[in-house]
Amino acid sequence: MTEIPYNTIDLMDIGVLLLDPTLRARFYNRRFAAMWSVRPDQLGPNPAFRDLLACAEPNSWHIAWAPETPWASRGQENAVRAGPVPPTQINFDDGRRLLFSCAVGPHGGRVLTYTDISLVLRREIEEAIDHVAADLRFNTETMENQAAYLASLAEATDENAHKAEAARLALEHEVAERRALEARLREMATIDGLTGILNRAAFLAAGQTMLEQTRGLDQDLALFMIDIDHFKAINDRYGHAGGDHALKHLVATLLGGIRRDDLLGRLGGEEFAILLPATAPETAELVGKRLVDRVAANPTDYGDRPIRMTVSIGLAAALEIEQSIEQTIARADAALYRAKNNGRNRLVTDQQACAAWISA
Repeated sequence: MTEIPYNTIDLMDIGVLLLDPTLRARFYNRRFAAMWSVRPDQLGPNPAFRDLLACAEPNSWHIAWAPETPWASRGQENAVRAGPVPPTQINFDDGRRLLFSCAVGPHGGRVLTYTDISLVLRREIEEAIDHVAADLRFNTETMENQAAYLASLAEATDENAHKAEAARLALEHEVAERRALEARLREMATIDGLTGILNRAAFLAAGQTMLEQTRGLDQDLALFMIDIDHFKAINDRYGHAGGDHALKHLVATLLGGIRRDDLLGRLGGEEFAILLPATAPETAELVGKRLVDRVAANPTDYGDRPIRMTVSIGLAAALEIEQSIEQTIARADAALYRAKNNGRNRLVTDQQACAAWISA
């Protein structure tokens, strides 16, 4: 691609793509390449915007866009070709948020920007929870001090000892209730209410921390994306209560097949993810295949009827160039999609999925 001195743009945390009037790329910065999983040696100099979209679809955030959405590949190309696009928030099915805009230059070129606002939204939620928890802690500490003062009055003054003791006990009871409320608030913010494992926001936050820690220790990090095969059929046959029973049984089955240090989370619906720290890809592949077999061999009873399940698993190992756990999830999700297409009830690795895509 033509060298352009956009050093400052290359350091921005916003994905930037410059197109000429024929919609061929003149420049894109590192953040754009990372978000779209694009390597310069894949497409050669000045690739067409359509080729960039086609290259990104099986490897990047675009996987989360359903083909019928306005921002799928063809829709995005048509919108950019038509003219300017004001800053528009794109909501992905998996909870992520992307701010996209397109400006038209004086000679007909296009300037496209892509901003990941998922972390901003998640931080706002976490800050709000922390604020409530801080208020609760302040009030709790104040009441504890008051309780201690009343306790000293009870010891020093015989006449008011009974009243002071009653007030102290009442305050201690309220302190216990507030501590329980604080613990419940944090649990609601991090735990999936049905299965008792980490919810999506908590899994992504913990996964980002684990990614940074393993990178600092120069360790491997493997990630499974797991989806129940034909889960809609289970809901249709046994009802939603039966589907919930099946989800809880699956979680118990998965927990019985991984280590205590491994991280299991529910990303939504029947989709789960597992992070395996300090685990080489070859070892993770063996673990994933055992989990596939374990789920298939352990049906659960719902009333007097058995529920049999199988799962498809996509495996990806975190790469040194990846800055966020969402990038690893995207590659594992692509491998999961390949496992579904290859007949389900199996594990497919990121390398196998990429090889199949290139050969196709």
